[in-house]
Amino acid sequence: MTDTKWRPDLSMREGPKFRALATAIREAVHSGDLPPGTRLPAMRDLAWSLGMTPGTVARAYQIAAAEGAIDSHVGRGSFVTQPDAAPGLIQPLIDSAGSGHEGPADLRSPQLPDLGQTAAIATAMHEAAEQTGADLLNYPPLAGDLACRQALLDWLGQEATGNAGPDDMVLTHGGQSAILLILSICLVGERPRVMAEGLSYPGLRHAARLLRADIAPVAQDTQGMLPEHMDRVARHSGARLVFLTPSAQNPTAGMMTTERREALIRVARHHDLQIIEDESYSNRPGSLRAPDAEPALRMLAPERVWQIAGLSKILSAGLRFGALICPSHRAAIARLAAQHSYFGLSRPLTLTVTRLLNDPQSQRLAGAVMTEFVSRAAIARRILPADRLTTQPALPFVWLTLPAGWRASRFAQAAAAQGVLVRPADEFAAVSGTAQPAANAVRIALAGNLSHQALADALWTLRRLYDTPQGEDMVV
Repeated sequence: MTDTKWRPDLSMREGPKFRALATAIREAVHSGDLPPGTRLPAMRDLAWSLGMTPGTVARAYQIAAAEGAIDSHVGRGSFVTQPDAAPGLIQPLIDSAGSGHEGPADLRSPQLPDLGQTAAIATAMHEAAEQTGADLLNYPPLAGDLACRQALLDWLGQEATGNAGPDDMVLTHGGQSAILLILSICLVGERPRVMAEGLSYPGLRHAARLLRADIAPVAQDTQGMLPEHMDRVARHSGARLVFLTPSAQNPTAGMMTTERREALIRVARHHDLQIIEDESYSNRPGSLRAPDAEPALRMLAPERVWQIAGLSKILSAGLRFGALICPSHRAAIARLAAQHSYFGLSRPLTLTVTRLLNDPQSQRLAGAVMTEFVSRAAIARRILPADRLTTQPALPFVWLTLPAGWRASRFAQAAAAQGVLVRPADEFAAVSGTAQPAANAVRIALAGNLSHQALADALWTLRRLYDTPQGEDMVV
């Protein structure tokens, strides 16, 4: 590892400073001026030498990291990636730093509280172990998980799944696995494109890159994707697939009305688009679904909606269990694609999940988790400025819009320096560097692994920072 005094010449570059710097980093890495393993200058030092703010440098570093040119770690610095690192894949979806009980309060990714799930899963595993036999020696049969699929459908309910039957469902290793499966089925051409909201789940971007696909960002409002802009992007981008999170938009915590959902469906039908409906953050037992809940997209357009379901946000992320509910008459190809990809889920896992979901206790546990996050959201509303906060009942994160004088990336850095980790809007940009100035916000997870007091302490740290914006204080 070598340190560098690298100082690029940006005088001839046009456009925003952060994009100019990000381009300079990328070019220096490709040319060899910044060899693999080189530590880049500290953000504050480079900001001083270039006459810009640390926040501008931070934004450039984030773009370079998302593109795969550098690897950034809180507390360690930023380094040029090694040549064997896959482009754009070096940023982990889940970062273990700060996830333990010691160290920073990690409010980046939602973590579930253990309200009895561990014991329930252990019991289900024990019962599954007694049930297994010679089938442990063989590959899972193509449709041998019928009992597990039926158990999940019964647990979620017909309204949430668009009246799907077990033959419409393919089991996956969680939601990310389902996304990869859909993309592998639906994407065609040398450089296909997927439409997504300008701020959306980063895992989609990473999955698309694995399959050499690009993201076509679509404008959004507080509900999510705008139908008129979706129509324009569909006409000009050639995209045949659109990714939507209608019930709990990640990261903005928005929810689409029935009217918005119907408008998006009309656009999709006009352009013959396939739709990915990611319901990961709104999955819950059908018995706990609100009577006036908005209709699932798959209920509105069963011929073109691929719905993602799972247990990671309500019972256990560690099980790595999820499902893909396919459009009508498309499950057979999805089941073959799953077999070609991972041969199906292991028999011990499907037996465990079947036992877990068929036990009425699992619904009570899910309700307890939802109640706990309602309490945590109330703590956030009490401490953070309510008029700048977007929340949903039982959603495990909130979206905080920042005041003038704070840039999201700089706010996240300042919070990290005081022991609290959050995710700035930039990290959710569907295309690197495209997060609009209007999206000057951070996503704050409600950290089910922390006590209420520890969560409140972390939120008070954020509130103090919120109330003391630093502005553009490093111009020289």
